[in-house]
Amino acid sequence: METVFDSEEAAKFVGLNLDNFQQRVTTLKVPGWKTGEYKKSVLSKYFEINHSEGFDSNVIAISNQKGGEGKTTISLYLAEALSENHKVLLIDWDPQANATQLFLNDDVTSIMDYLGYRGKKPRNIEPLIKTVAKNFDLLPSTLELANLTTPYERDDFELLKEAILPLRSNYEYIIIDCPPSLGLILENALICADYILVPIQTRAFSLQGIRDLYETIQKIQRKANQRLKLLGAVLNQFEGQKALAGLAEGVKKYFPVFETVIQRRESIPQAQAKMSFLSKIDLTTMKNFRELATEVKDKINVQKN
Repeated sequence: METVFDSEEAAKFVGLNLDNFQQRVTTLKVPGWKTGEYKKSVLSKYFEINHSEGFDSNVIAISNQKGGEGKTTISLYLAEALSENHKVLLIDWDPQANATQLFLNDDVTSIMDYLGYRGKKPRNIEPLIKTVAKNFDLLPSTLELANLTTPYERDDFELLKEAILPLRSNYEYIIIDCPPSLGLILENALICADYILVPIQTRAFSLQGIRDLYETIQKIQRKANQRLKLLGAVLNQFEGQKALAGLAEGVKKYFPVFETVIQRRESIPQAQAKMSFLSKIDLTTMKNFRELATEVKDKINVQKN
């Protein structure tokens, strides 16, 4: 039988004082806010519960609604760099499935069959996960994910969050490679995530779309995921110092900017063409992503403390 808490017990369970807890559950309309009785599983959906045992994953969404910004590249090689010292899961949450195709030649089962969308019964996604290297696992994607378009129930915004909840004790970092669009797929990722990192391609830079993404993030923070924090924007495909200051200042209107800049290197598309890890192709470029990984970890530590 599932554990049910009264308001005081629930507040203690989620780590808030009673006044703050009641304000949060009323704002979010957490089931039980009228009766004062809360199921443990419901509280786990709406609040980040800190447990001392195992890992408490840092879930990072890599997102920019504009295409061609290097989301998959940043996701892949940030995950690779983090996996050198930590256990990492990369979630390919893009129907284009570019990250999946780099690692897996065979057909993969669609995660859509496991999410519980449109009244289907949700299933444990752990059997879908593939190990691609030491400390580096992949949750693959398929084109069928594109069918996740229209919310039929309120819980449809939390399908990914629900799916990975049992996995959060298995990994130190979970990286979500998001699609280049706004909509239900992206909102699932942002409601699931603890942090968001925004890649911005410097060669064809435009503020177009950044404001829309910023407003979407604010909406998610305000209404659905108050845990979500901005790690910042990463300038990607960078070539030389020209106009860097102006570029960074334009981005800073909406997002803090990482000090680490990802240089444009031919070894990146080469590694992807050869379906190889970057560390096996170009150690200099890999060092760039190790620097990014270090800065990501530093920013998370600052936000937590």
